[in-house]
Amino acid sequence: MRGLLALALVGCIEYQVADPATQVGTPNPSPVAQVERLDHIRQLDEPQVDVLWVVDNSCSMSPEQAALAEAFPQFMAHFVDSQVDWHVGVISTDMTRSDQKGRLQHAGGYPYIDTNTHEPIIVFTSMATMGTSGSGSEKTFDATYAALGEHRDGANAGFYRPEASLSVIAISDEDDDSHMPPEEFTPWLLNLKGDVDRVNFSAIVCLVDGYHNELPCSIFDVGEKYKYAAAATGGVAYEIREPNWDSVLDQLGIMALGPKQEFFLSDIPAPETIEVWVEIPDDEGKTVYTFGNGDYTYSETRNSITFVAYVPPQGASVFIQYTLLASHTQQTDTTK
Repeated sequence: MRGLLALALVGCIEYQVADPATQVGTPNPSPVAQVERLDHIRQLDEPQVDVLWVVDNSCSMSPEQAALAEAFPQFMAHFVDSQVDWHVGVISTDMTRSDQKGRLQHAGGYPYIDTNTHEPIIVFTSMATMGTSGSGSEKTFDATYAALGEHRDGANAGFYRPEASLSVIAISDEDDDSHMPPEEFTPWLLNLKGDVDRVNFSAIVCLVDGYHNELPCSIFDVGEKYKYAAAATGGVAYEIREPNWDSVLDQLGIMALGPKQEFFLSDIPAPETIEVWVEIPDDEGKTVYTFGNGDYTYSETRNSITFVAYVPPQGASVFIQYTLLASHTQQTDTTK
């Protein structure tokens, strides 16, 4: 009965429809103003660079340590007699022994080599050929975290400089076994400087399963975590089974020290709106070079532009102008 009564009452409700002529509305929202951004990035004049080598010292690494020592002059050729203030240090992947665990390897009375080190290549060779008695559980990420965190102002005092760029280079014939996964390690590493353009991680590891140069590599040895960290930080992963490391060490020296080709944007752009130009100071004030789409590539995953065949010289100013993606998308939607 109550249900019928309710229906009856509903049926008695009267509605008053307003005069259609009095309706007021806006057919479309007002257009959203596009927001422009201009990033200005300067190629450093006389940079400071800290390079941390993380070397696997497990029982299988004797040939690789020897290969590093043999090719190291190719790396150092970019540092010696340069105008750069550099530090180069070495730690192991061993997080078991108390004298390891991210502590710098000492040699010739030096905890690391720098511009004041006598015979730096010889000293580094002694640091890097540390033997093969280390743990078989290689923990590069944990060791790096300890070296640049826990021991920064203690056992490793003086090596890490907040104002310097940082390159971490790992060598291992097995994948990383750290407690810290690469998804946590890479953000931590990039945030050390507050500027992702000043940090990178590279590795010399086993890149693919199977044979390379007639040398085998089991699926358990492939450095997937190293490859992830390198890709996430703008570094490079190289094949450890290459018979000659000269070109690898040469490229790593360029990456650690040389002028940058990749420049990160401060916000998310609408890619088709990106404009790039470079200003180089000279006797007449400055020379301006503009670049089209074919002269650089844009990476959505890294939110950066990379010059294809051009390296801005030291002292140059790189300008990247673009419309923010959100404002560009909103305006496009409201004008349909």
